[in-house]
Amino acid sequence: MRPLRLRRVLAAAAVWSCWVAPAVAQSFGDDSASYRLAFRGTWTASATPGGVPGGAHFSPLIGAVHNDQVSFWEPGGRASRQMERVAELGIQRDLRALMERSPQVLAVLEKEPPRGGTASASIEFEADRDHPLVTLVTMIAPSPDWFVGVSARSLLDDSGQWVDDLEVDLFPYDAGTEEGTEFSLDNPATVPQGTITSIRGMGKFTDRPMARLTFERLDPNEPEPRFTGDVAAEPVGDSGVIVFWRGRWADAERGLLHVEARSQTAGWAQVATAAASDRRVRIDGLRSETPYTLRLRAEGRQGVQYSDEASVTTGGYNGPCRGGDSFLCLRQERFEVQVYWTDPDVAGNFGRGGAIPVAISDESGMFWFFNPANVELVIKVLDGRAQNGNYWVFYGALSDVEYWITVRDTAGGLSRTYHNPPKQVSGQRDLEAF
Repeated sequence: MRPLRLRRVLAAAAVWSCWVAPAVAQSFGDDSASYRLAFRGTWTASATPGGVPGGAHFSPLIGAVHNDQVSFWEPGGRASRQMERVAELGIQRDLRALMERSPQVLAVLEKEPPRGGTASASIEFEADRDHPLVTLVTMIAPSPDWFVGVSARSLLDDSGQWVDDLEVDLFPYDAGTEEGTEFSLDNPATVPQGTITSIRGMGKFTDRPMARLTFERLDPNEPEPRFTGDVAAEPVGDSGVIVFWRGRWADAERGLLHVEARSQTAGWAQVATAAASDRRVRIDGLRSETPYTLRLRAEGRQGVQYSDEASVTTGGYNGPCRGGDSFLCLRQERFEVQVYWTDPDVAGNFGRGGAIPVAISDESGMFWFFNPANVELVIKVLDGRAQNGNYWVFYGALSDVEYWITVRDTAGGLSRTYHNPPKQVSGQRDLEAF
């Protein structure tokens, strides 16, 4: 999806007219199920005791949700030309095209993990009873024709019920298409072609898994909240959000809570109501790929009270980091940063920040709002996984303009939104961003 073009809104009422009544999250359906597939590499010296080669990584994940009338690879079978391209070179486009053409396929799954033998990536998808099988493959790179994956793994258990959680250890296979016993490319072809064979515990490999897949069943209407206070917000679909609350805000004696929101083009306005004991409310009909700041309002004997604010950017695009003047790509393009701003002194004056990459750093960058020569914001994303298992986000403000920063992890599929209120000059750090 292309990013939406900004357009001026004549009045706040026009902006909020697109909001619809909040919907209660739906229960799990039986005919279909939504899942989050998480891939995590475990390629360390325990898996290949001879050492992890330089440049070790997994190629882009490629797979499909399908029925039992088609097979893309299986142990003991012969690798197709499309599978050969994946196993030998990590090129997935031919296999993707084959899957896309197949009438037996419900969805094609594709995601590129970051570089390294312990990289992680996740994909969300839906399966149905006519298409309950998942096939996935990724090359062990560099190698002659070695790969890991699953073939026609069912998400239905023996009693025909959807599994809630499934963990699969992935061990290496040889595609039988190329000779070679080292972690290297450009080896002679196997003539005649062999069959796909497990090489677990053979040659370079021990009996330890090279990677692990987990399948987690999701309620597609209800993402998990990531709380940093008593109020949180998460995107759902392309144009919706769910607001969550806990602690004193979930006290049933509060009665009704009013949810208010503001955006780049409109000030605070009520967008939903819910009982405090509900602990959540869904709001649909928002603009896609747009940041919003939300808060709760309670009216009682002690007067009007407001909760802390939570900011979120609606969904839409989930591909690789985009180029162009409005996007900053950091850490080998894993993280995409964009900024929306509003001038508190001039009504109707708003826009998107202009990105300024920093030649000496892949983890830092800047943004301007009104003039390219006038830097308004600096931001950096650090790898703090050695300290607490997370990537860290820092930003520093050189302006009292209101703005929203959206940082999107293209590998993990998550995003964080940070809001600077009008007439404030503040920086922030988030040590649990991703």
